[in-house]
Amino acid sequence: MDPSQYGPFANVVALAGALVAVFGALLLRMLGGIKRWAWLTSDAPPFLISGGARVLAVALMAATYVTIDSANYGWFGVAAIVTGTFGFLSVVRFDRLRRVHVVQVPLVGPDGRQLQNRPGAVIFNNVVIGAEDQLRPEAKRALQEARQRRGMSLREFMSGYGSPVNDPEALWDRTYLAGISNELTTTLMSIVLLAVMTVFLAAFVIDVATRS
Repeated sequence: MDPSQYGPFANVVALAGALVAVFGALLLRMLGGIKRWAWLTSDAPPFLISGGARVLAVALMAATYVTIDSANYGWFGVAAIVTGTFGFLSVVRFDRLRRVHVVQVPLVGPDGRQLQNRPGAVIFNNVVIGAEDQLRPEAKRALQEARQRRGMSLREFMSGYGSPVNDPEALWDRTYLAGISNELTTTLMSIVLLAVMTVFLAAFVIDVATRS
């Protein structure tokens, strides 16, 4: 990409391109590739997670470019601090939701053996589960009976309940599970948006301050 073709917007285009590249690398280190979390949107393509955040980020970048000047850049510095704070809180929230509502289910073949990839590592499928107090009444009774016979975690119970087993919809209402998936997805989109805007605003404030 040749930033010079964008005329007066050359600096901001170059800056935006650099930020996208840097943040893309950081996101891979923090959370793994976007494809890893694409299943949260009911098997939708991965760009749905990052696409909306990027579109809004570009709009906010354009608004910043046409409004920031030497007289008001301090307010944009405050905005960078605010977006950075909310970005940090979004990461904490996403990590909590992931730990509570995402479990790994082993994938097995027809012979009952767990499947492996080419390097030989076992393969898991991430599924979204709900809270124990939101179980369907029949599933809750079955879990209580199973725990009376022998101690059993919710994950262990799910691996032997329903047909097929390890199907969250056999234990929780589909609408309830969809709400959790949507919450995870929108939180991830917030992380993408807030992180990009924080770095962009901070860089722009520094650039304007050095020129003033």
